[in-house]
Amino acid sequence: MRVTEKYMSSTALADMQKVLQKYTKLNKQMTSGKKVLYPSDNAAIASRVSNLDSRIRQMERYKSSIELAKSYNNMYDQSVQELNNVFLRMKELSVRGSSDSLSQEDRGAIVQELKKMKDHVISIANTKVSGSYIFGGAASDTAPVSPTGEIQTPAISNINQKVSVGGYDVEYGKTVYDVFTTKSGTSAFKLIDRLADAIENEDHDAIQNELGAIEEIQHAALGNLSSIGAVDRLLDLSAKRIEEFKYFNTEFLSKEADADLAETQMNLSMQQVILNNALKTAANILPKSLIDFI
Repeated sequence: MRVTEKYMSSTALADMQKVLQKYTKLNKQMTSGKKVLYPSDNAAIASRVSNLDSRIRQMERYKSSIELAKSYNNMYDQSVQELNNVFLRMKELSVRGSSDSLSQEDRGAIVQELKKMKDHVISIANTKVSGSYIFGGAASDTAPVSPTGEIQTPAISNINQKVSVGGYDVEYGKTVYDVFTTKSGTSAFKLIDRLADAIENEDHDAIQNELGAIEEIQHAALGNLSSIGAVDRLLDLSAKRIEEFKYFNTEFLSKEADADLAETQMNLSMQQVILNNALKTAANILPKSLIDFI
């Protein structure tokens, strides 16, 4: 078989091109730190890396959702704690207001404190986080309570919040009905009004009745605090679980996607030697130009 100069030149150029491509690929792996730069490099690894990336991004979304739920839950805890203190003070005022030795001026001072207390309870009920009323249930864009103490949240919106965590939902939060009403449906705001009227009118029987309602709603507040604490612990456990999943997937992704830099550096050095030899060989084989004869 006759080997022409043209054939030798073409073969030398093709071989050098292959060597150069391998060298370029290794160099990119070295600079990027990744084994697979394009899906065409290794479709199987590229597919696994893509799936792992998707899982990690999902874990990040779960983590963000849990953090938001925890911020809400912390605000529920603070609000109900504050409300519980208000109910305790209402009990003190009820006991004091039932005394026969109080002057009209003393009763007036208690009534004024109760009115201010009502305004404070309304402000707690209308607590907002990130522009949403936390006690509004499904109607979080509307203030749950009017300035006069009327509950505005529709009963149909009496729905707690949920956060999706890895395939299951964690229910959290309280509505205005959970925290600011008694079992019989009396609101804390009406309760304060009735207590103020009873103390002002020296109606001892009414004061005793309202005291019982206060104890009921205060007991409910303690129950709400307990359930809020339980949710907080569940969210912490969920966050830990998500973090573990994220760590596992990140480690797996690193094994799949990251190049072994020591091995890549060694292969790159070897390919550099091969490339240099290919260039020398090509220089001897390729036809001389006219410049070589000048």
